[in-house]
Amino acid sequence: MILTSLPDLPPRPLTNANAAFRRMFYERWGRENAIVCGSGTDVAYATHPQTLSVKAAWGGSERYFLREREIAVDDDHWLILNEGSAYGSQIRATRPVASFSIFFRPGLQDEVAAAIEQSLGAALDACDPPARVARFSEHLRGQGGMVSQRLRAMREAVLAGQTSEDWLEQQLLLLLGSMLAHEARHSPRPPARSTRAELERRLRLAADFIDTCHAQPIALADMARIACLSPYHFVRSFRVQYGLAPYAYLLRKRARVARRLLAAGEVDREALAMRCGFGSRFALSRALARFSEQA
Repeated sequence: MILTSLPDLPPRPLTNANAAFRRMFYERWGRENAIVCGSGTDVAYATHPQTLSVKAAWGGSERYFLREREIAVDDDHWLILNEGSAYGSQIRATRPVASFSIFFRPGLQDEVAAAIEQSLGAALDACDPPARVARFSEHLRGQGGMVSQRLRAMREAVLAGQTSEDWLEQQLLLLLGSMLAHEARHSPRPPARSTRAELERRLRLAADFIDTCHAQPIALADMARIACLSPYHFVRSFRVQYGLAPYAYLLRKRARVARRLLAAGEVDREALAMRCGFGSRFALSRALARFSEQA
């Protein structure tokens, strides 16, 4: 299923105009591969368990509401949510936000993960595919790299009129290969695997919190609390993990968002500064200058 507009689903009311679409949608949803590619300024979907999905957005942010936290995807990050995860989503913006979601048919990720671990010779000899359960870490991932390139290329193809289900299956097989390779490269390695893995998990929660709530007042204590670390250990560990101290990471995120809004035609610097989380246009200007190359 390939949708080129955001589906008309609850909490919007059922009408005669959308009744046929909803019947078709629910007959197929969750059973087959799907792409949802559309844009909007006022969109909301209720919480529901989904298949493995990848989320991206451009021109603004789309927020996903998980059981214990909220995560926003935008021009800087994409997100993986595992099969069985229950979540809702929302777009609230003054300009249209381009939303792009991929949903994999049940079990496809396990098939690909098992095949990757099997040699070509073993695959030729096997009658039945091997068993494997593939799970991904549910956190924001920075744009750039093969997965981002594939997401952009798929979106461009859909916008250009691609509707083939065979094309979609092929693309999702290749995308899963890139996702699993990305996961393997960024998985923690020995020594002290369990300790390191837990530290990285907590730091990713803090980074997701910063990237999602950057427009709000955020104190160092808030960031450390999300990571369940003392401020001392949090600052030292975060800097090693991300190459920036937490406050600098926050300022860089705000500067990136501000730069995109300026490029989109925003002219009121004072209003822009407040919208992005800066206290004043002077703080905005300093951050733009500091992160001119990185933003």
